[in-house]
Amino acid sequence: MRYVCDVCERLAPPAAFRLELNTLVLTCARCGAETRGRAEEVVAAALAESAVAEQPPPPRASAPSLKVVSLRPSGEQVREAAELARSEDPFAVPAGFCPKCISARDENSPACGACGLIYANFVPSEHRASEPLRAAWLGVLSHWDARDAHDRLLALAVGRGELAQAGRLYRIRLAQAPDDLYAQRGRDEVVRLGLASATAATLARTPPSQLGGRMRLVAAFFFFVVLATAGFFLFQQMRATLPLP
Repeated sequence: MRYVCDVCERLAPPAAFRLELNTLVLTCARCGAETRGRAEEVVAAALAESAVAEQPPPPRASAPSLKVVSLRPSGEQVREAAELARSEDPFAVPAGFCPKCISARDENSPACGACGLIYANFVPSEHRASEPLRAAWLGVLSHWDARDAHDRLLALAVGRGELAQAGRLYRIRLAQAPDDLYAQRGRDEVVRLGLASATAATLARTPPSQLGGRMRLVAAFFFFVVLATAGFFLFQQMRATLPLP
């Protein structure tokens, strides 16, 4: 079972949990924050997950509502994704969305307010994913509830340098089904992998001489702190042992 942390707003399994006066306290594995909610809500969510249906428990004023979500998409979402894979154009952007960034589109504006695209200048071929990625996406749509298929798609996108195209495919799916859990997970994974790749690239571009200089500076700082601490305690000990005049 996973839940949405109130602090970092990320879907994650709890690192720990405990009961306090019939209130379940979950500790986030990502940020360490605690989220409180009624224990019966978690039981109800687990039953809903096994039945591939979500039936939220009736709200109570005595305890805050715990945001628990299922780990799997609903049967309706799986069927919709499979039908989309067999449709005439499974890569089409739904009406009312920017064809580039898939943000909500203002029909009265000639340009996208999010990415600045002038709709009249949009060239679809510039944002077309490669044939291997398109074929992998069709496979994912056909087996939408298979987590391994999503992971293989993301691995392929990383290997081919097409994370942006993979993220665009998941945003298209979210435009079609905003509550789709696997589309949300795919979008978040693309962002995470993109940040990791950017960090690795920055480290790779940093000259070894700079890295060595920074490490030596850090080591010298800690050595100075240790030396100063040792000198302070030695001085205190000498004061305690020497007789006062």
